[in-house]
Amino acid sequence: MKKRIAAFLCSLILGATMLTGDIMTVCAEEPYDSYSFNYWGDEVLQPHAYLYGETLSWQQFGTKLSYPADMCRYEDALYVADTGNSRILKLSLEGQVLQEITAANGAGDVLKNPQGIFLTEEGHLYVADSGNARVVEYDENGSYLRSIGRPVTNLISDSQEYKPTKVVVDHAGRIYVIAYGINMGLVEFDKNGVFQGFMGAAEVSVSRLTYIWKNYFSTQEQQARMETIVPTEYSNIYVDDENFIYATINNLTLEDVMNDADAIRRLNPTGTDVLRRLSNYSIVGDINIPYAENVSSFCDVAATDYGCYFVLDNNGGKVFAYDYDGNSLFVFGKKGMKEGNVRKPSAIALGENEKKIYILDETLGSILVYDLTQYGQDLLEAIRLNDTGDAQGANACWQKVLRANSNNELAYIGLGKTYLSEGDYRKAMEYFRLGNSRKYYTKAFYYYRKEVMEDNFGKAMAAIGILVVIIVAVQGTRRFKRWVGEVRCSTSEQ
Repeated sequence: MKKRIAAFLCSLILGATMLTGDIMTVCAEEPYDSYSFNYWGDEVLQPHAYLYGETLSWQQFGTKLSYPADMCRYEDALYVADTGNSRILKLSLEGQVLQEITAANGAGDVLKNPQGIFLTEEGHLYVADSGNARVVEYDENGSYLRSIGRPVTNLISDSQEYKPTKVVVDHAGRIYVIAYGINMGLVEFDKNGVFQGFMGAAEVSVSRLTYIWKNYFSTQEQQARMETIVPTEYSNIYVDDENFIYATINNLTLEDVMNDADAIRRLNPTGTDVLRRLSNYSIVGDINIPYAENVSSFCDVAATDYGCYFVLDNNGGKVFAYDYDGNSLFVFGKKGMKEGNVRKPSAIALGENEKKIYILDETLGSILVYDLTQYGQDLLEAIRLNDTGDAQGANACWQKVLRANSNNELAYIGLGKTYLSEGDYRKAMEYFRLGNSRKYYTKAFYYYRKEVMEDNFGKAMAAIGILVVIIVAVQGTRRFKRWVGEVRCSTSEQ
């Protein structure tokens, strides 16, 4: 009997060891973890929304990239600013070179270290030709159209370098440029290339501690150094479907993160930041970080037509995805030496319907491709259906998300919104509680309380009426008895 028990225990241990080994093998195959932030700002592991698929490198290109700085997708092609080779490459989605652009206006006029590219809806290519201090426009066939040079303005001194690094064009044809060394905001040109001014200057944020130190404890020399604090420059820009401009900032300090500084903005045509920040944490990438070297550095951003946006962090090699309200959807990616890890990411592009994400790596000279998983598809589809007003369709997707990840607070909130719209306020309250949404819980409770009061108003009034009748009857009975007593007393006295 003892031998059988011992054999059983050995088998159990061996099986557990093999199972653990399998789990560790599966985990080891993934070059990064996926997580999101909960209501408290804590990291919560979740299923992968995107998995590494393949790497497009010089074997597919047939040529090597040198410090590529920017990339965007247009229809079935990827455009890459091959900065070190002073050219723009048009690639198929499989990595074959379809076109190479090096020349500008005539013989001898060539691109020099271009760092930014943008494609309009018509297929016109705009290039931030950094080394030549200009923006160059090409038509849909790659033929040169015009150059837009240094802005004519007294706001920039003649001795100040003008070096365009990123460029976008909105639906009205207005051209916005990030220029190295210019911290007054985006350089704006009209559709004719005429300078219009600066737009969306990043504000300087000073913490309370710095303010107190500067005004009460610092020396004159220290105060003079503090006076040199200047507005932050943007690192990249992106025009969304609604003609708003996402702008990233990549030089935040640990103090900035602790003081809820902005790492990304959404600028309207007047330059006002209208990014919704309804989550309980800042949109700065990683939040609870112990050291300054762990601060996320946003280098690029891409957005969907239903309000979600994906921000690339070139410090940690991660992609941070947020919904329209600034809630964390998922985080994936990592710097490292494994297949699927990045070294120094410089640009991000979304595939059709977000089925793929393309990340350009400056060090590898390659494009890493990540594929959308079923979990990621259900999550993004739920948000898209909510945006289009299809509550029932979104509800089905949220149910799938919860089956895969019971810790997803957004799914509880999404289901709560569905029940709220259907008038099931009590159930909505329960889901909002699970999703830690005080705002929507309060809203559902208000309607639930109102509904309870309305449903029970008739009963309450009837009860009050009966109570009044009883009180009147009791008082009447007492008065009658008192009157009878008084009559008897008067009769007996006679």
